[in-house]
Amino acid sequence: MMNTAKPGKIDNDMDQAGIASARLSENAEHDLLANEDILELLNILLEAERAGARAVQVLSKQTGDAVTGKTLQEIAVDEGRFCVMLNQHINRLGGRPSKKTGDFFEKLMALEQFDDKLDLLDRGQSWVVRKIRGALARIGDEKLHADLLDMLKVHEINIKSAASLRKADW
Repeated sequence: MMNTAKPGKIDNDMDQAGIASARLSENAEHDLLANEDILELLNILLEAERAGARAVQVLSKQTGDAVTGKTLQEIAVDEGRFCVMLNQHINRLGGRPSKKTGDFFEKLMALEQFDDKLDLLDRGQSWVVRKIRGALARIGDEKLHADLLDMLKVHEINIKSAASLRKADW
């Protein structure tokens, strides 16, 4: 795989969210994340989802295959839906939603080969899954917990969908 982004840079950028998901309030019961840590995590996920939605939308138009395009469009819709959900929770919890788009979009677009873009998409989706899994047990808000669990499950499905696109190209 030929990645024109700096080696290890995407993983380092993405792991910055680990700071938010790993930092616990000293007075939190049962290791629940403090509201400020939840808001930080949600904003990092929001920036990543916004970048993912934009990237997958562009990818869906770059493919000449109708099935691949449709699958990528469906993933883009999911990414957009989660942007809305994350915005709503950030607002509900008293935060301010970030307006930034994560670096993922530029990194994906910098790649020349479509399969390399799909590989990076897979890594990005997997990163989201890891971050949500790492935080779920520490989210006490039932509605947010349910929505993040849904987001995790959909990302797992989308990882399989994107993997099937690569297999179809072989």
